[in-house]
Amino acid sequence: MAAVTAAALAMAAVPATASADDTATTPEGYEQYLVTQVELGDSDAQQTLDEYQTLSDSEKEQFVTYLDDPERGQELGDFLSDATDVDSINEEAYETELRKETEGGDVVLEATSGIEEVETAPTTDEELSDPSARYYDRSAWYSVSDKIMGVTVTTVKIGVNYRTTSSRVTKVYSGWASHKNRVPFLEYSHGIVSKWISANPGNNAHAETIWQGEWKGIAWDGRQRIWADQDGFKGGYLK
Repeated sequence: MAAVTAAALAMAAVPATASADDTATTPEGYEQYLVTQVELGDSDAQQTLDEYQTLSDSEKEQFVTYLDDPERGQELGDFLSDATDVDSINEEAYETELRKETEGGDVVLEATSGIEEVETAPTTDEELSDPSARYYDRSAWYSVSDKIMGVTVTTVKIGVNYRTTSSRVTKVYSGWASHKNRVPFLEYSHGIVSKWISANPGNNAHAETIWQGEWKGIAWDGRQRIWADQDGFKGGYLK
């Protein structure tokens, strides 16, 4: 998941840049930025604020140094250019990396996943034709979060809602994506969320989207994908 963490790091560590409020790149300014987000009703910003307030003054100085490092953009672009071709991934053998540390452990990139499921009654003529079959509606998700000095600054998440029997995927209902951003002046969004079932022997429910971001005129993108089956989450990446 070298490429996964590279794309995630792009969101976590691209520096804040000049704007009408340059103080957002100082320790005090960044804290005020978070306070403002909370006051505007962004409840998720409270977690980042709580984490940030646990840092010492020297740690806060280091935090904004990482956040505001102008050398990071080119380094990350070079790193991303070496990413493995996503079309060559074997979804049955792929191992999703869950953690990577950089900057001596000050920047941590973490991937997490989860699954929710409920057994449901058959709904179609085909399902009703086999009274012994059992059916499940499932929702799997995969997220990548970035922490600087233990402070969560960004998270991108993708999920897929699908239906299975006890042995195979039968339908993909939908795919979805969401994000949290605590990097001032960084803007990013995602495109259409695609969904499909892969061919045998995979027979996995997939969802995929392309994230696009921009900071100080520097644009980047990253493809995030998840796949899952009747046993739950199987794999994911952000490249």
